Amino acid sequence: MKSRQELASELNDVLERNYDAINGYKDAARDVENDALKSYLIKQAAERVRFGSEIREEILLLGGTPTEEGSALGFLHRTWMNFKTNLVHDNEDEVCEECIRGEKAAVEEYNELLKETELSPRLRAELLEHKVKTLQAIADLSLIRDAFK
Repeated sequence: MKSRQELASELNDVLERNYDAINGYKDAARDVENDALKSYLIKQAAERVRFGSEIREEILLLGGTPTEEGSALGFLHRTWMNFKTNLVHDNEDEVCEECIRGEKAAVEEYNELLKETELSPRLRAELLEHKVKTLQAIADLSLIRDAFK
């Protein structure tokens, strides 16, 4: 059985990845020219802001201290993607692919957290909703990506 502090720490990892997703979606929106895709990416960033707010609240309820920013690895990845996408025009396909890759990693993280038996019903419901929305984003992004192929 995990302590409240251990659970708060695991949620902090999810929060950190969430910050990475927010920044990644914002960067991706700047890197594409297609208005519909740009709008979708901005909407996804806003959704991740909501997720982050909910996760922060849960961390505080567990007595933890929420992280305030994304990971160094996430920053480096976004820097590389910005460089790479600036070299290529019509990069919508590649941007979608990178977003899908990040969302798949998030789903794995949600799956691991949802295995925990100590989750409150409220936290379990929030994490499950985040996972479902993330799976929907993968499906949406796959359809969008395929339209650019």
